[in-house]
Amino acid sequence: MAVPARSLAPDLLLVNAVVRTMDAHDGIATAVAIKDGRFVAVGTDDDARSLAGSGTTTEDLRGATVIPGLIDAHNHLLGTGVMLHQVQLYDCRGMSEILERVAARVATTPPGGWIVGRGWDESLLVEHRHPTRHDLDAVAPDHPVALHRVWNKLVANTAALRLAGITRQSPDPPADVLYAGSFEHDDAGEPTGLFRDRAKELILRYLPAPAEADLVAAIATACRAYNAAGITSVAEPGLHPAEIRAFDLARRTGQLTVRTDLLLAAWGFDPPETQAGLKEWFTSLGVMGGFGDDLLRLEGIKLMPDGGMSDRTARMYEPYLDEPNNHGTWVVAPDRLRQLIRWLHELGWSMDIHTCGDEAQEVVVGAYAAAHAANPKPWLRHRVHHAYFPTPNTLGLMAEHAIPAVVSSPFLTHLGEGFVNAVGPERAARAMPMRAYLAAGVPLAGSSDSPITDFNPWIGIHAAVNRTTVAGRPLDQAERLTVTEALRSYTTGGAFVTGRERIQGSIEAGKLADLAILDRDPLAIAPEDLAAVTPLATMLGGAWVFDTR
Repeated sequence: MAVPARSLAPDLLLVNAVVRTMDAHDGIATAVAIKDGRFVAVGTDDDARSLAGSGTTTEDLRGATVIPGLIDAHNHLLGTGVMLHQVQLYDCRGMSEILERVAARVATTPPGGWIVGRGWDESLLVEHRHPTRHDLDAVAPDHPVALHRVWNKLVANTAALRLAGITRQSPDPPADVLYAGSFEHDDAGEPTGLFRDRAKELILRYLPAPAEADLVAAIATACRAYNAAGITSVAEPGLHPAEIRAFDLARRTGQLTVRTDLLLAAWGFDPPETQAGLKEWFTSLGVMGGFGDDLLRLEGIKLMPDGGMSDRTARMYEPYLDEPNNHGTWVVAPDRLRQLIRWLHELGWSMDIHTCGDEAQEVVVGAYAAAHAANPKPWLRHRVHHAYFPTPNTLGLMAEHAIPAVVSSPFLTHLGEGFVNAVGPERAARAMPMRAYLAAGVPLAGSSDSPITDFNPWIGIHAAVNRTTVAGRPLDQAERLTVTEALRSYTTGGAFVTGRERIQGSIEAGKLADLAILDRDPLAIAPEDLAAVTPLATMLGGAWVFDTR
């Protein structure tokens, strides 16, 4: 019995384009050939057409710009999908806007149903204060409401406090527990509805747990939105078993259209009482980082040893503005943190560790460097995300050990005013020194940390190039990136972070055929227009997953 011959001709040719390959030479081509989900040739139209066979499809892109699929190196995809179904408050600039959106959701929610939202930031509201339960009661007297700040606080209304049993006599979480948090009282001793740090759990534990089908639907929602923005890959940090199962189900049912590197939730991410068995869990998995395939794999572990900047909980060497005794908070004590980093390194897991404060970043990077020096494992891509204020020692160690800085560049735009309020304009202007990282030889990757800020990578690229806040305030302009450098942070930079640089991040023969077709060339427009770049189509592994053409 004869075995049928299989054609070696490409499945698809894309011709008549401006292909910005993002390879090591910043090459520009006009055509690509794709076979079995990978690029097999990149060059001229004539080169590509010469490879065509009888079964090859050819698409004329009519001069459109093509770039590699974009990679967000620290992105809560599932959480973003959940957020997209909630009340979104990121662009609210006054209390009336917040209340209007809550009232609109109340009108479509059955009595007693929860109203959940996210995105308010008191530093951007004309009232310069947080919402209170009394504000929310005016539009939602009978529905429990929980509105997350952009980071690390939430406000709840009276109905939610009643469900949670919170009264003026209720105690704060134990003061001897790191990052335990508190809830605010007014001058009369009554709760205002504001909860900080882990005290948020006093409210959140009463929200209905999402069903597995809801988690899968959230993943599908986020994938559609990300593909429309040109995103083809993310590193998804801080996951629990039920969420990992949801990703697997989304993959099996064809709803996962963003390559996802899963990072397991570890120390500092959850309340202490849930962390007792983490070592046993990680050991019992029986695999190391990198287990999976090109679409979905277990890549690493996330830790969160300090807090955030605008809420003044990031662990800093210098105190916060007008608070001489506040240096921020340790979520995981430094000595224990060093021990855990060494243990996870020996076990074989890459780590993505949240470090907002300069002290936290120096402790983590020092522990990474010590682990690499004692037992070199260059395939483990330990990194720090946020990475606002590296010290000279931190920069040197990151460069020496190729420890990437995963910068959340959209924070400069959307949270920059909060940084100014926390540490003053001079220190805030130096946040996320991307030029300094590159000059020192530190690998750099872009991210959004969505749903903290906008997942749209063009917002992040715009922020890296322009460094201005949403209020128009310029931040240290010497730290601006070029457009090419910013694009690299979302392509080759993102691929390096998860160890995928041989198969992702650029348009080269042999790599996965992930790309985006754009409505304009980002290198041929004014820097201030970068946020308006819009993908026309996005391809994952040789198949269109978004197409408006």
